[in-house]
Amino acid sequence: MQGTWSSVSRPLRRAGADLIRYCRHRTASVFPRPVIFGGSPKSGTTAIAALLAEATGLSLSSDPFWRVLRSDGDGYLLPDVLEGSLQLDAFVRRYPAYFSARIVKDPDFAFLYRELQQVFPESPQVFIVRDPRENIRGILDRLHMRGDLEHLGPAEHRTLEREGGWRAILDGRGLGLDGRANYIGRLAQRWARGVDAYFAAGTPVHLVRYEDFLEDRAGFIADLADLLGLEPRGDVRQKLARRPGHHGHRSLSTEAFFGRRNLSIIERTCGGHMAKFGYA
Repeated sequence: MQGTWSSVSRPLRRAGADLIRYCRHRTASVFPRPVIFGGSPKSGTTAIAALLAEATGLSLSSDPFWRVLRSDGDGYLLPDVLEGSLQLDAFVRRYPAYFSARIVKDPDFAFLYRELQQVFPESPQVFIVRDPRENIRGILDRLHMRGDLEHLGPAEHRTLEREGGWRAILDGRGLGLDGRANYIGRLAQRWARGVDAYFAAGTPVHLVRYEDFLEDRAGFIADLADLLGLEPRGDVRQKLARRPGHHGHRSLSTEAFFGRRNLSIIERTCGGHMAKFGYA
């Protein structure tokens, strides 16, 4: 009897969540001038955008692409937007509640500068960059995966099945990456494509480094608010004191974590851009 109720209640809960989501979007309005944050996953977009929202008293919306799965259940919608089967302005109109806040962050905005400029022509955009070795390690830490494998095995693929949109991240869907590369090579290419997109944006995009944020988080947020023309309404130092930074498990050196082969793939793929940002 309990199993029968569980099998019935799960679809009902899902239908209820869908109804709530539908009502939210029917009543929401898109804010025309949000501050837009993009960058690679695990580059600090969440921490920086959230602290800026706290410091300025502005509302925050996070990861709109991750909130909507494809109708076939195969990952999230970013590849559809990148490949042109779903236009960004159509996505915004369909899900206005995710764009009603004053600050909107999604790492994948890093690939959509020009499209965002067309939809939000008055919005300042921010690109957050992080050393690709630490950035890729952060992604793998999040997924509890090793960095020294030649190819992902059955256990890693089971993890990606459970984690939904992360498979699209590791596969680089919609970005036309080299399919012969292993998972480290694809993540390195993805990082490099994000930096390529920043340099090719053709519109003013503010660049910030995650490493500078780590050195002085409160000062960084104050400077960023000033750069964006936002008025600070509170001091985030007390909040930061209660919420120490977490930079992942670091018992292994970078070379030990990736192994020489995979570390060389990252440095060879990203090396040109690394030098521009001071990542020796």
